[in-house]
Amino acid sequence: MLEWFDYLFLIAAGAIGGFMSGLIGVGGGIIFVPILTYFLSRLGYADEVLVKAVLANSLFAIIFTGGTISFKQYRLGNFYLKEVLATAIPGIVSSLLMSSLIEMGTWYSKTLFNLVFGALLLPLIFKTFFGKNLVERDAKDEIPRKYYNIIGALTGIVSSLSGLGGGVVMIPAFTDGLKLNIKKASSISTGVIPLFALPISIYYMFQQPSTMISPFQLGYVCFPVISPIILASFLFSPLGVKTAHASKPQTIRLVYGLFICILFVKILIDSFYK
Repeated sequence: MLEWFDYLFLIAAGAIGGFMSGLIGVGGGIIFVPILTYFLSRLGYADEVLVKAVLANSLFAIIFTGGTISFKQYRLGNFYLKEVLATAIPGIVSSLLMSSLIEMGTWYSKTLFNLVFGALLLPLIFKTFFGKNLVERDAKDEIPRKYYNIIGALTGIVSSLSGLGGGVVMIPAFTDGLKLNIKKASSISTGVIPLFALPISIYYMFQQPSTMISPFQLGYVCFPVISPIILASFLFSPLGVKTAHASKPQTIRLVYGLFICILFVKILIDSFYK
């Protein structure tokens, strides 16, 4: 049972996640996943059922966060529909295939979930703080279309395994790997994220968890937990977009790296302190 201060905490998490989504284009999962893990486990989910519930609820929230930010990017003239679709379509296919594999068995435990999460974040930390940053004047505005397809397919798998929208893969792949302008990369990432999250969320809504923790629950999606997060992220994500447009690319990269570090420390605590 959630108390009034739990709802305040969920609202704060949604506000921070929404703002960071708008600022760095990662969908909010960096904030939502650890918060949802805590609350859903407290309400009665454990191990592989907990992992599925975290994936479902995180991606459900990301639909609204990413959709709001994409609309704001469109209003600002910074939305790239062709690139978004070229990335999203192969990713939707790969994410649904991986989600069905997760749901079919009990092989994907909380420990493995943390390992996947940490393995994704550690190289990004080193690249962000110790790698050679791309000079903005050397960044590209266009890359070959096939690379959007490849990155999209790989990111779809990551999204279904991690509960993140996929920005932690797309942004470094586009900027560090393919030298794409970071603001364009963030915009594409934000546009792709809700398209990834929507079909996976729908899939989990039509599955039947072994435990029901609320009467206001559809499949694995628990509305009392996720609704405050969605509401706050909806309100604060446009502010993140405005801040990103007024910020230097180096500042966005630094904030991105700091948040990855915070999340990596959280995963270490979860893995070794039980």
